[in-house]
Amino acid sequence: MILNRPISRRKMLRIGGAFTTIPLLSTAQVVLAGESADPILLRAKGGQAALRPAPYGATDVWSYNGTVPGPAIRVRQGDRIRVLAQNGLNEDTTIHWHGIRTPNAMDGVPFLTQAPIPVGSDFLYEFDALDAGTFWYHPHQRSSEQVGRGLYGSLIVEETDPMRVDRDLTWMLDDWRMTRSGEISDDFGNRHDAMHGGRVGNMVTINGQIPERIAVRAGERIRLRLINASNARIFGLDFGDLAPVVVALDGQPVAPHVPESGIVVIGPAMRVDLVIDMTGQPDDFLTVTDIF
Repeated sequence: MILNRPISRRKMLRIGGAFTTIPLLSTAQVVLAGESADPILLRAKGGQAALRPAPYGATDVWSYNGTVPGPAIRVRQGDRIRVLAQNGLNEDTTIHWHGIRTPNAMDGVPFLTQAPIPVGSDFLYEFDALDAGTFWYHPHQRSSEQVGRGLYGSLIVEETDPMRVDRDLTWMLDDWRMTRSGEISDDFGNRHDAMHGGRVGNMVTINGQIPERIAVRAGERIRLRLINASNARIFGLDFGDLAPVVVALDGQPVAPHVPESGIVVIGPAMRVDLVIDMTGQPDDFLTVTDIF
């Protein structure tokens, strides 16, 4: 798939064949071993990300380990997940593990399942990956702003017998409300948004970037894991001449099917796993469009 520049409200991606470049992925993947592995460190702190195309500079964000999204945690079903969350922000925070079964004390909901993590403190999250699927992590402390400023990452639990594909990619979709000066607008939680379906941004990214290109090989079969990290935006993705097949929704396997009218609809916090065969000819291009 080739992602050409301009992630706008409508045109999003361009797709082509017979290329060998690295797919868009801004964060390192972390593979957790067994129960004896050292915990993965996730430090919430301020940082910067290239949320606007060149030649504009970077934007101040909040991030895990300095990247948006945070490190992609990838484990096998049955593995023990151990994550040490450190709070480098100027306010309390937590980490919630979205969609996956956890013990109540590990669910990351402040004042309900745990006390918020104070500034300068840490908290050890530890639970077994009972279910395979596509999940993600983010704060539940003032989540509309903490997530809206960039605190999130993917959690992928591989099946014990995974489906056969040539590549397994994760795209975290997000939108950002940017000011004319290129900063994230700080009008979180305003009444206008509350009365109009939530906060919708004016800049869309994939894995924290304005994508330049993602390349695939003709005939390649790809498992594409979509995660919508935006506050309120619903995406309706039209893959053009390609025929994406839905194989999982919100981390749960479903009977493989082509989405209605061929449009992949993904609302806030949802996950959709697709299998896509790259049926085009070498050097073909195709635009994936957000029709909503």
